[in-house]
Amino acid sequence: MSGQEKSRLFPVVVIGLFCITVLAGLFGIFLPSLNFLPVIGHTRVSLSVWLDFFSFPGIEKSILVTLFSGLTASFGVVSLAFLFVTFSYGNRLWRFFEKILSPVLSIPHAAFAIGFGFLITPSGWLVRMVSPGMTGFTVPPDWIILNDPLGISLTTALVIKEFPFLIMVTMGALGQLDIKKTLLVGKALGYKKEQIWLKVLIPRLYPHLRLSIFAVIAYSLSVADLAIILGPSSPPTLSVLILRWFNDPVMSFKLLAAAGSLFLFFMVMVSILCVYLVERSAGILRPWTTNGKRHSFLAPFKSIVFFMVSSTFFFTAVSSVILIIWSLTWQWRFPDFLPSTWTLKFWAKGLVSSFNPVMTTLLTGIVSAFIGLVLTIGCLEHDVLAEKNRTRNYTQYIPYFLYLPLLVPQITFMAGIQLLLVIMGMDGYWITLMVSHLLFVLPYMFIALSATYLAFDERIFLQAMLLKRSYIIALFRVKLPMLLRPILFSFAIGFSVSVAQYIPTMLVGAGRFSTITTEVVSIASGSDRRVIAVYALIQQFLPMMMYSLAIIFPKILYYNKKGMQV
Repeated sequence: MSGQEKSRLFPVVVIGLFCITVLAGLFGIFLPSLNFLPVIGHTRVSLSVWLDFFSFPGIEKSILVTLFSGLTASFGVVSLAFLFVTFSYGNRLWRFFEKILSPVLSIPHAAFAIGFGFLITPSGWLVRMVSPGMTGFTVPPDWIILNDPLGISLTTALVIKEFPFLIMVTMGALGQLDIKKTLLVGKALGYKKEQIWLKVLIPRLYPHLRLSIFAVIAYSLSVADLAIILGPSSPPTLSVLILRWFNDPVMSFKLLAAAGSLFLFFMVMVSILCVYLVERSAGILRPWTTNGKRHSFLAPFKSIVFFMVSSTFFFTAVSSVILIIWSLTWQWRFPDFLPSTWTLKFWAKGLVSSFNPVMTTLLTGIVSAFIGLVLTIGCLEHDVLAEKNRTRNYTQYIPYFLYLPLLVPQITFMAGIQLLLVIMGMDGYWITLMVSHLLFVLPYMFIALSATYLAFDERIFLQAMLLKRSYIIALFRVKLPMLLRPILFSFAIGFSVSVAQYIPTMLVGAGRFSTITTEVVSIASGSDRRVIAVYALIQQFLPMMMYSLAIIFPKILYYNKKGMQV
């Protein structure tokens, strides 16, 4: 069997894995949503579950707040990303963002949400910064900021966290466009930079970002951990309500959860369809794109965009700082700017009590990221071989399948998989938990590594083949060592995605496995702030540690080969 035929197994395995799990998950909730779940005695198909779902107290408000927070956040993320690229591409802010993007992406959503909550609460650090001097407050004001009924704090947090992800994907897509030449030609014709981006480059960029934008919409509508920490509580967003139904000891609530999961899937699909229809109707703007106007109406918004992007940096950084302060606090009264007394007592307790969840997190994250890395490299290598031999390339279909877990709400197909695992008696096993994490790890690793891997100069590899006459030796002794840094960064991204998984751990783990993320979310609403801060920092430290190793290890390994360190 040739190298290409062997490499064909990788894309086939990936496509099969994603198709089977997503379809099985959807099938697993479809029948229970029709009142058919024999394991609890429901064997007659009917629409009674749907009637119960739509008559559940507060369901209308739950649906509305989900739509408001999800769609508003998605619109804000996409708009801010396009405006940031338009105004900042190639300048100092853009280069700065490139450098800090990996650390920003490594911060888990739950850890950020807790730090963000500590900032914006009425007794939070933002109010303390201006009190009592500018506000006159000597006690915290009676404001509903955190867990507000409209979900504004949740929407803001979603924009801050999803913006770096979309910029990461955009940076990869920009390499496929000839930006510099387009800008030079446009400027030679008298067009301002903003107008060139708006009329030429963004329409060419959008198709490369379409699936990522759809993934942002799906995530924003179905997020659970952020919604538990920052979202409204009575009623909560639909994903949180569904999760409560699944965890309810009354088994009949699982039918209600199945119907809710299917309805959430319908909401996401309709939202994506609406965006797609808007995209298809963009042809009506053709007269505007060809009207010859050289100046853009966006120019006055430049300062606002820079302020908003800088705010995302500020809130992300300060959220981590406030966690550090709270974790070392013994006494901190309002409106003091800093604690009056400090202690390491909560770190001593937290490190001991979090040991088992941290070990589970490390094991699951490392194994799922390693398997994801093997599958990613295998698929990309098949792509290279197929391109070189001009044969059928199965890897070209992979992006469509990789995005399936990102486009379908997590709670929808994970709930279906959980029900199927319960029926088959396979729930609560570590191997099923690890595979559920792999479903979300693999897409991000593929996105992170594909551009760099496919840009590798194959002439170097061919020369190694001529010298060694072995494909495997040339791959492992020449090509992969030269790509070590992006490979390690891809591994770090996969590990950080695994660390952040909440719904798969809760549902597929069946409550038998606690990770640092499930612990953080479970104590976020009712525990001591100092304990919460310690757990959130431990969760944040794990991805940071992996990113640090990805930076340091190549420098140590290739200390005498400067060109291999970049």
